[in-house]
Amino acid sequence: MEAKDIATVYAINCSDDIGSAEIKFLEEQGYQIQMLSTVESLLREINVEEPGCVFVCTKQNEVLIYQLIREFKKRKIPQEIVLVAEHVGIKQAVEVVREGAYAVVELPCSKIILLNTVQDTIAKSARKLAKRIELLELTRKFQSLTDDEFEVLEALVKGEGNKQMAHLFDVSSRTIDRRKRALFDKINVDSLADLLLSYIRWSQVDKT
Repeated sequence: MEAKDIATVYAINCSDDIGSAEIKFLEEQGYQIQMLSTVESLLREINVEEPGCVFVCTKQNEVLIYQLIREFKKRKIPQEIVLVAEHVGIKQAVEVVREGAYAVVELPCSKIILLNTVQDTIAKSARKLAKRIELLELTRKFQSLTDDEFEVLEALVKGEGNKQMAHLFDVSSRTIDRRKRALFDKINVDSLADLLLSYIRWSQVDKT
């Protein structure tokens, strides 16, 4: 199944004046298109569980692109934003990308540029979604640990050995071994190095 079969191109503020020909071309190429008129309607309709991209067509309303970028950052929406506009100056293009847009398409543009931009944008959103799913699974694994197992994990992170942990927690070395085996099984790793790498990645996840 191709990316375009599961991805949606959301087109906001596109009209006969700007962007309609490009949107029609993408539709002819097999992309799913959803036309929307406001930021609010886009935020209601966008499916954050599937890859896709957002085309923001603008002729005069430059505030729209910045409003959308802010909302996407705040809501952690994985789809990427592309500004589609006529006569885009270099200063504006750099500013928009710096703020968080993935790309700027100046009209008129070639069909190759348009297709490449859409493909690249959707591919990036798919990678972000895959990473999000991976980190959610990692979080689920660490949250499944018991308090005793988590204590062992924290001790391992600090470099404590079995004897030190047994003394610290006032249990036998055999108990420490049992908790370590359970810890490794739940995180699904085979070595201490892999466990510590997984812990570092999990500890960097935004838990808000």
